[in-house]
Amino acid sequence: MPGDLPVIRAAWAVFRKELLEAVRDRRTLLLAVLLPVVIMPAVALGLPALALREETRLRHAPARVAVVDGEALSRWLAAATARGWIEVVVVPAAEAALRRGIVHAVLEAAPGPPGGPIRLRVLYDEGSVVSLLARQKIDRALAEFSLAHVEAELARRGVRPERLLPLQVEYASVTPPGREGETHLALILPFFMTVWMLLGGQYAALDLGAGERERGTLPGLLLAPPDRLALVLGKFGAVFVLATSSVVLVVVTVLLSLRLTSAAPASLSASAAGTLVGAGLAFAAFLSALQLLLSLAARTVREAQQLFTPVYLLAVGSVLLAQILPEWGQRTWVYALPGLNGAFLLRALLLDGVSSWELAVAVLALLAATGVALVLGAWVYRRERLVAG
Repeated sequence: MPGDLPVIRAAWAVFRKELLEAVRDRRTLLLAVLLPVVIMPAVALGLPALALREETRLRHAPARVAVVDGEALSRWLAAATARGWIEVVVVPAAEAALRRGIVHAVLEAAPGPPGGPIRLRVLYDEGSVVSLLARQKIDRALAEFSLAHVEAELARRGVRPERLLPLQVEYASVTPPGREGETHLALILPFFMTVWMLLGGQYAALDLGAGERERGTLPGLLLAPPDRLALVLGKFGAVFVLATSSVVLVVVTVLLSLRLTSAAPASLSASAAGTLVGAGLAFAAFLSALQLLLSLAARTVREAQQLFTPVYLLAVGSVLLAQILPEWGQRTWVYALPGLNGAFLLRALLLDGVSSWELAVAVLALLAATGVALVLGAWVYRRERLVAG
């Protein structure tokens, strides 16, 4: 332990120097401090509210349908239109209109056998949310119309409908009222946290690695007394502080925005925000160390920017993957993969869907990967000394 003190002191001195120089860069302050404070209130309040309003509108608006040979459906069409389930739209080419989104579904009716049911074919677009909702509305309208017809026929014959129903089904959602806003927040907040983890320390990582090499100050730095690991730790500390300041500002700004607005579409408790920040710090440490490593290995700032591209794709891609495949968040192995685990962890924390064990696995995996990146950074500097010599 006493032998580690010189390394720690040297790393602290490098950290203070590099951080002071980094905060003098207006671009760093703009990306790390000002933009999160300005943008995140609008994001936290506006996007979930907009999504909820649009979802409510789509659920309650009648489905726009085109009907082909609808004479046999006249009674059902009149009943469904009166109930507000559908709106019949006349178009010249029904299927083409469905593909272009002009209508949400197409009904093709054909007479059945004498005394038999009418055959109905429903065309919809499985890749469109509006079209899927239209199918649900059509199913609901068909079920109501058919049930009314069956009940009338049974009443005419003196049979109670309840006697023919072996099961009575009741659906109840376990999602608390107002949780929809939190679901939308879980889609948005991890993305912006990840983006600012990258942007907050981006310019510092570029300047402290490839920028130093490009300015020609690297040989003088390598001749300085501090150990190469101390140099890397100090530079990492500066990048990490800038990246994490962005993360903290994002979460605090969102928390205050939701607390100070009475009609906020979602809520975030202080304890949840604290856990979110803690997990975000581990994720930010990994991304900061990875950015710094690539910058140290690059020969020019432009080359470093090109090397950063896979990091951006990894981080943002993991956020998209967490939204596309949310069920992966129930698998422990996901939390053991650095880079992939960060987005799943942030989303699960917002939805209270992560166990203490999964949280520990994710944080330890991120910290271990951070340590590996820092050791590799020190190796790059030691190799640079050999090349220079």
